[in-house]
Amino acid sequence: MERNWRDVRKDTLEFFREIFTYLVEINLLDMENPIHRVCLFVVFQPRIQKSLDETIASWNLHKVRTAGNKSPHAIFQLSREKAINRGYWTGDPGDPLSTASDPHYGQDPEAPLPPADELQTDPTAADYTEYPDVAAEREAGVVINDDDEVSECREILSGMDFLSDDGNWGIDLYCTAVMRITEHFMG
Repeated sequence: MERNWRDVRKDTLEFFREIFTYLVEINLLDMENPIHRVCLFVVFQPRIQKSLDETIASWNLHKVRTAGNKSPHAIFQLSREKAINRGYWTGDPGDPLSTASDPHYGQDPEAPLPPADELQTDPTAADYTEYPDVAAEREAGVVINDDDEVSECREILSGMDFLSDDGNWGIDLYCTAVMRITEHFMG
């Protein structure tokens, strides 16, 4: 799995990190500017998602040497067919969300605990209750753009195809978005 995360970062996300760094270096992106932040999100989020979706598709179809050169997708389908043919595939998607959402779901109180030194280095779940509202989250740097800002930006930029090829890796679309949003609020 660690190798997979490395590959995702290297093959999927590094490209976008380099674009964002370049935009900062040439003074087209200022993360302190709310217009720049929301335009960056609106323009590049669909591109990043598309890249991640392509990575998933590629992963699901790659050959696994230790599984007879079958892909993860083929392994799943073959195991599903085998389960159906043997009569133990129920089609049951699992526990209901209300059960699976319980914070203690999946914990066995009877199971032995790991060694104390391992418990000390275990990560803890984020405590989202410390921020009473979006303003406090923004102040702490948890939320940078809220849903209302993103929705308003998308409405102003409606009609723009953020996945279109501008011949400049999305940079021209980003600049156009910044200009339109700036004109909307200034003009």
